[in-house]
Amino acid sequence: MDTVMDRPWTAETFLTWEDQQEGKHEFDGRRVVPMTGGSIAHQRIVFNLRLALMALLGDRALTAVQEMRLRAGTRIRYPDVVVCAGTLDQTIRTLADAVAIFEVLSDDTATTDRVDKLIDYAALPSLRCYVLLEQTATAATLFQREPGGAWIASAHTEGALVLPGLDLTLKLADLYQGLTFPA
Repeated sequence: MDTVMDRPWTAETFLTWEDQQEGKHEFDGRRVVPMTGGSIAHQRIVFNLRLALMALLGDRALTAVQEMRLRAGTRIRYPDVVVCAGTLDQTIRTLADAVAIFEVLSDDTATTDRVDKLIDYAALPSLRCYVLLEQTATAATLFQREPGGAWIASAHTEGALVLPGLDLTLKLADLYQGLTFPA
């Protein structure tokens, strides 16, 4: 259910409003969209992803966070997992850049994640890759920024994801550990 607004909002108006709310909301530049809970599969994939990233990052100058508010131009999103360069102030509430973004797809959000968020996130100059993870099968789509700014997509159903520019390799089996899918 979208929140009805009595006037056009800016990202700043939204952020001020959301800081006073109990739940999480995204702002797509026009509407406030309440965030809903995910399935067990969604939560498992996010958990596994965060564990894998934390193990791979170690003491590197990269930080992985989950479900943190991210500003992408005039839009405010809550990616499932974000990797940022450097360390983050413990009091930060809104990220302004990211080097990698991960979204776990669901029936309700798949179109938004594949189209709207891809456009929003691609506008972040720091972003090197955007990864969409299916929750109904072991499968991922990796969008990577090429020199010159073009985005190239590749599909993965086995093996590993090599995250460009980050020197990180994520095994798909690790991300989907504990889940089973029909043959």
